[in-house]
Amino acid sequence: MTAASSTPTSGLAVTGLRVERGDHVLFDALAFTALPGSLTQLTGANGSGKTTLLKTLAGLITPDAGTVHWQGRPLTGSGDFCSALNYIGHHPGLNAELNACENLAFIAALSAARQQVDIASALHAFDAGAFSAQPVRNLSAGQRQRVALARLVLFAAELWMLDEPFTALDHATRVRVETLIDHHIDSGGIVLIATHQAFNSRHPLQTVAVAPPTA
Repeated sequence: MTAASSTPTSGLAVTGLRVERGDHVLFDALAFTALPGSLTQLTGANGSGKTTLLKTLAGLITPDAGTVHWQGRPLTGSGDFCSALNYIGHHPGLNAELNACENLAFIAALSAARQQVDIASALHAFDAGAFSAQPVRNLSAGQRQRVALARLVLFAAELWMLDEPFTALDHATRVRVETLIDHHIDSGGIVLIATHQAFNSRHPLQTVAVAPPTA
């Protein structure tokens, strides 16, 4: 059987993935599949390459070896991948001089994902309406994270990639994110999450260890 014929025709499939930084190999021969309705957590020590792996899977970094397929097609040739992806990085990715509404409007204008609610509704889902008119530079770390996470509600995207989404969140907002993750998986969505923090989900958890190859 060829590699192409064994690639799942749905979800995200990773085979033989290798990424180097100078003379240092972050990970090698990494392989896993994330099918619709699944939850995958990337694990590893600080600096092990979890963020780099997420960026590689999102198409932001070109791997040194291996392949990433989306819906059975190579990532580079998958025209519908960008519209299916909701990627929220380790940093909020917000312009400090713009307010929350302006930031989300700018992100929505650049995103290929379909917007499913208006910006005010997305911010309201994270109790961010009260400070939505303030420049982001005036917001606390937790408030900035809530604005960033409003993208989970703003866009209709099948694949969520979340890098440390619980950073600086209070308990109520953590629970809200956990609930959104479960609802997304219930609807057939896929969630990849990198976090050092424990979190609750009623769905089975697949773990992928990110580590350099052993000698």
